[in-house]
Formats: sequence, structure tokens, C-alpha cells
Amino acid sequence: MTQQYLILDTFLGLLEQQTELFQVLLTVIDDERNAVIAANLEKLNEAGKIKENLLLKLRILEEQRKHLLAKLADHLHQPVEALTLAKLSQLVAEPYAHRLAGCRSMLAELIRKIRKANEDNRDLFAHSLNLVKSSINLINNLMSSSPVYFRTGNIHRRDHTGKILYSEV
Repeated sequence: MTQQYLILDTFLGLLEQQTELFQVLLTVIDDERNAVIAANLEKLNEAGKIKENLLLKLRILEEQRKHLLAKLADHLHQPVEALTLAKLSQLVAEPYAHRLAGCRSMLAELIRKIRKANEDNRDLFAHSLNLVKSSINLINNLMSSSPVYFRTGNIHRRDHTGKILYSEV
């Protein structure tokens, strides 16, 4: 087996590991969304820690992938910047071409799903944050003390705070 095929095997192994980690990441993002909906801070923190760990592993694999891609570019006499998975699958023999094309489509679909889930979570977090801000503003308005004017014209603040709300909205 030539050096190029050994590099391709290792490269495909890295892509498969990245694909598995992206699948786990998508699950964790869903868990994160469910924790927010359930207002479960413990599960939200746990999902955040798992996500951090996954992203660290993905960064390490990405560095290894870039290194192997540079080696493949040298073997194929191609500029590394132009060597996408689609282009690489056109330059190598079977079964590598088929495996690369499969990894490419699977990764593209996973990344699309992750982006969508992240957008959905961002919207959910923004909405939740707005609800919290509205609640804080309501509480602050209820707790503000109003000055009391006496017959003498002096203003006295009472120790009592709060407002009375009408029972109907």
C-alpha cells in the first residue's frame, strides 16, 4: 500500500470521528434546548460542559485533518487551499472516492442541522432573556417607592414600598 493510501485511510478515519462527534453535538444541542424549555439549570450546565468538551475534541481532530490534508495535497500535487472533499474524491481511486463523497454529504447534512439547531436555541435563549428582563422590570416598578406630599409641602418617603395593582388586566 502506498503512502498516499495510508494517509487517505487515516484522513477518512478522522472524518468519520468528526462525523460521530458532530452527531453527538447535535444531540447535546437538543438536550440544551430541552433543558431551557424545562427551566432545568442543572441539565443546562451539564449540556454546556459536554458541549465544551466535544468542541475541544473537534478542534483537535480538525488540526489533525488539516495536517493530513496538507500531506495529501503534496502527494497529489494540488494546492491545499483548493483541495475540498469534493475535489479530493475526484482525484483519488475507488473505494476512497466513494467514501470521501459519503463523508462529505454526511458532514454537510450534519453541519446544516447543527446550524439550524443553534439558530433555534439562540432564538429560544433570546426570548427567555427578554422574559427575565420583563419580569425584573415589573418587579422594579412594583418596588419603587413613591414620595408622599404633606400639607406643608414637604416630601417624605415612606419605608413602605410597592404599588397596588388593579385585579383585572
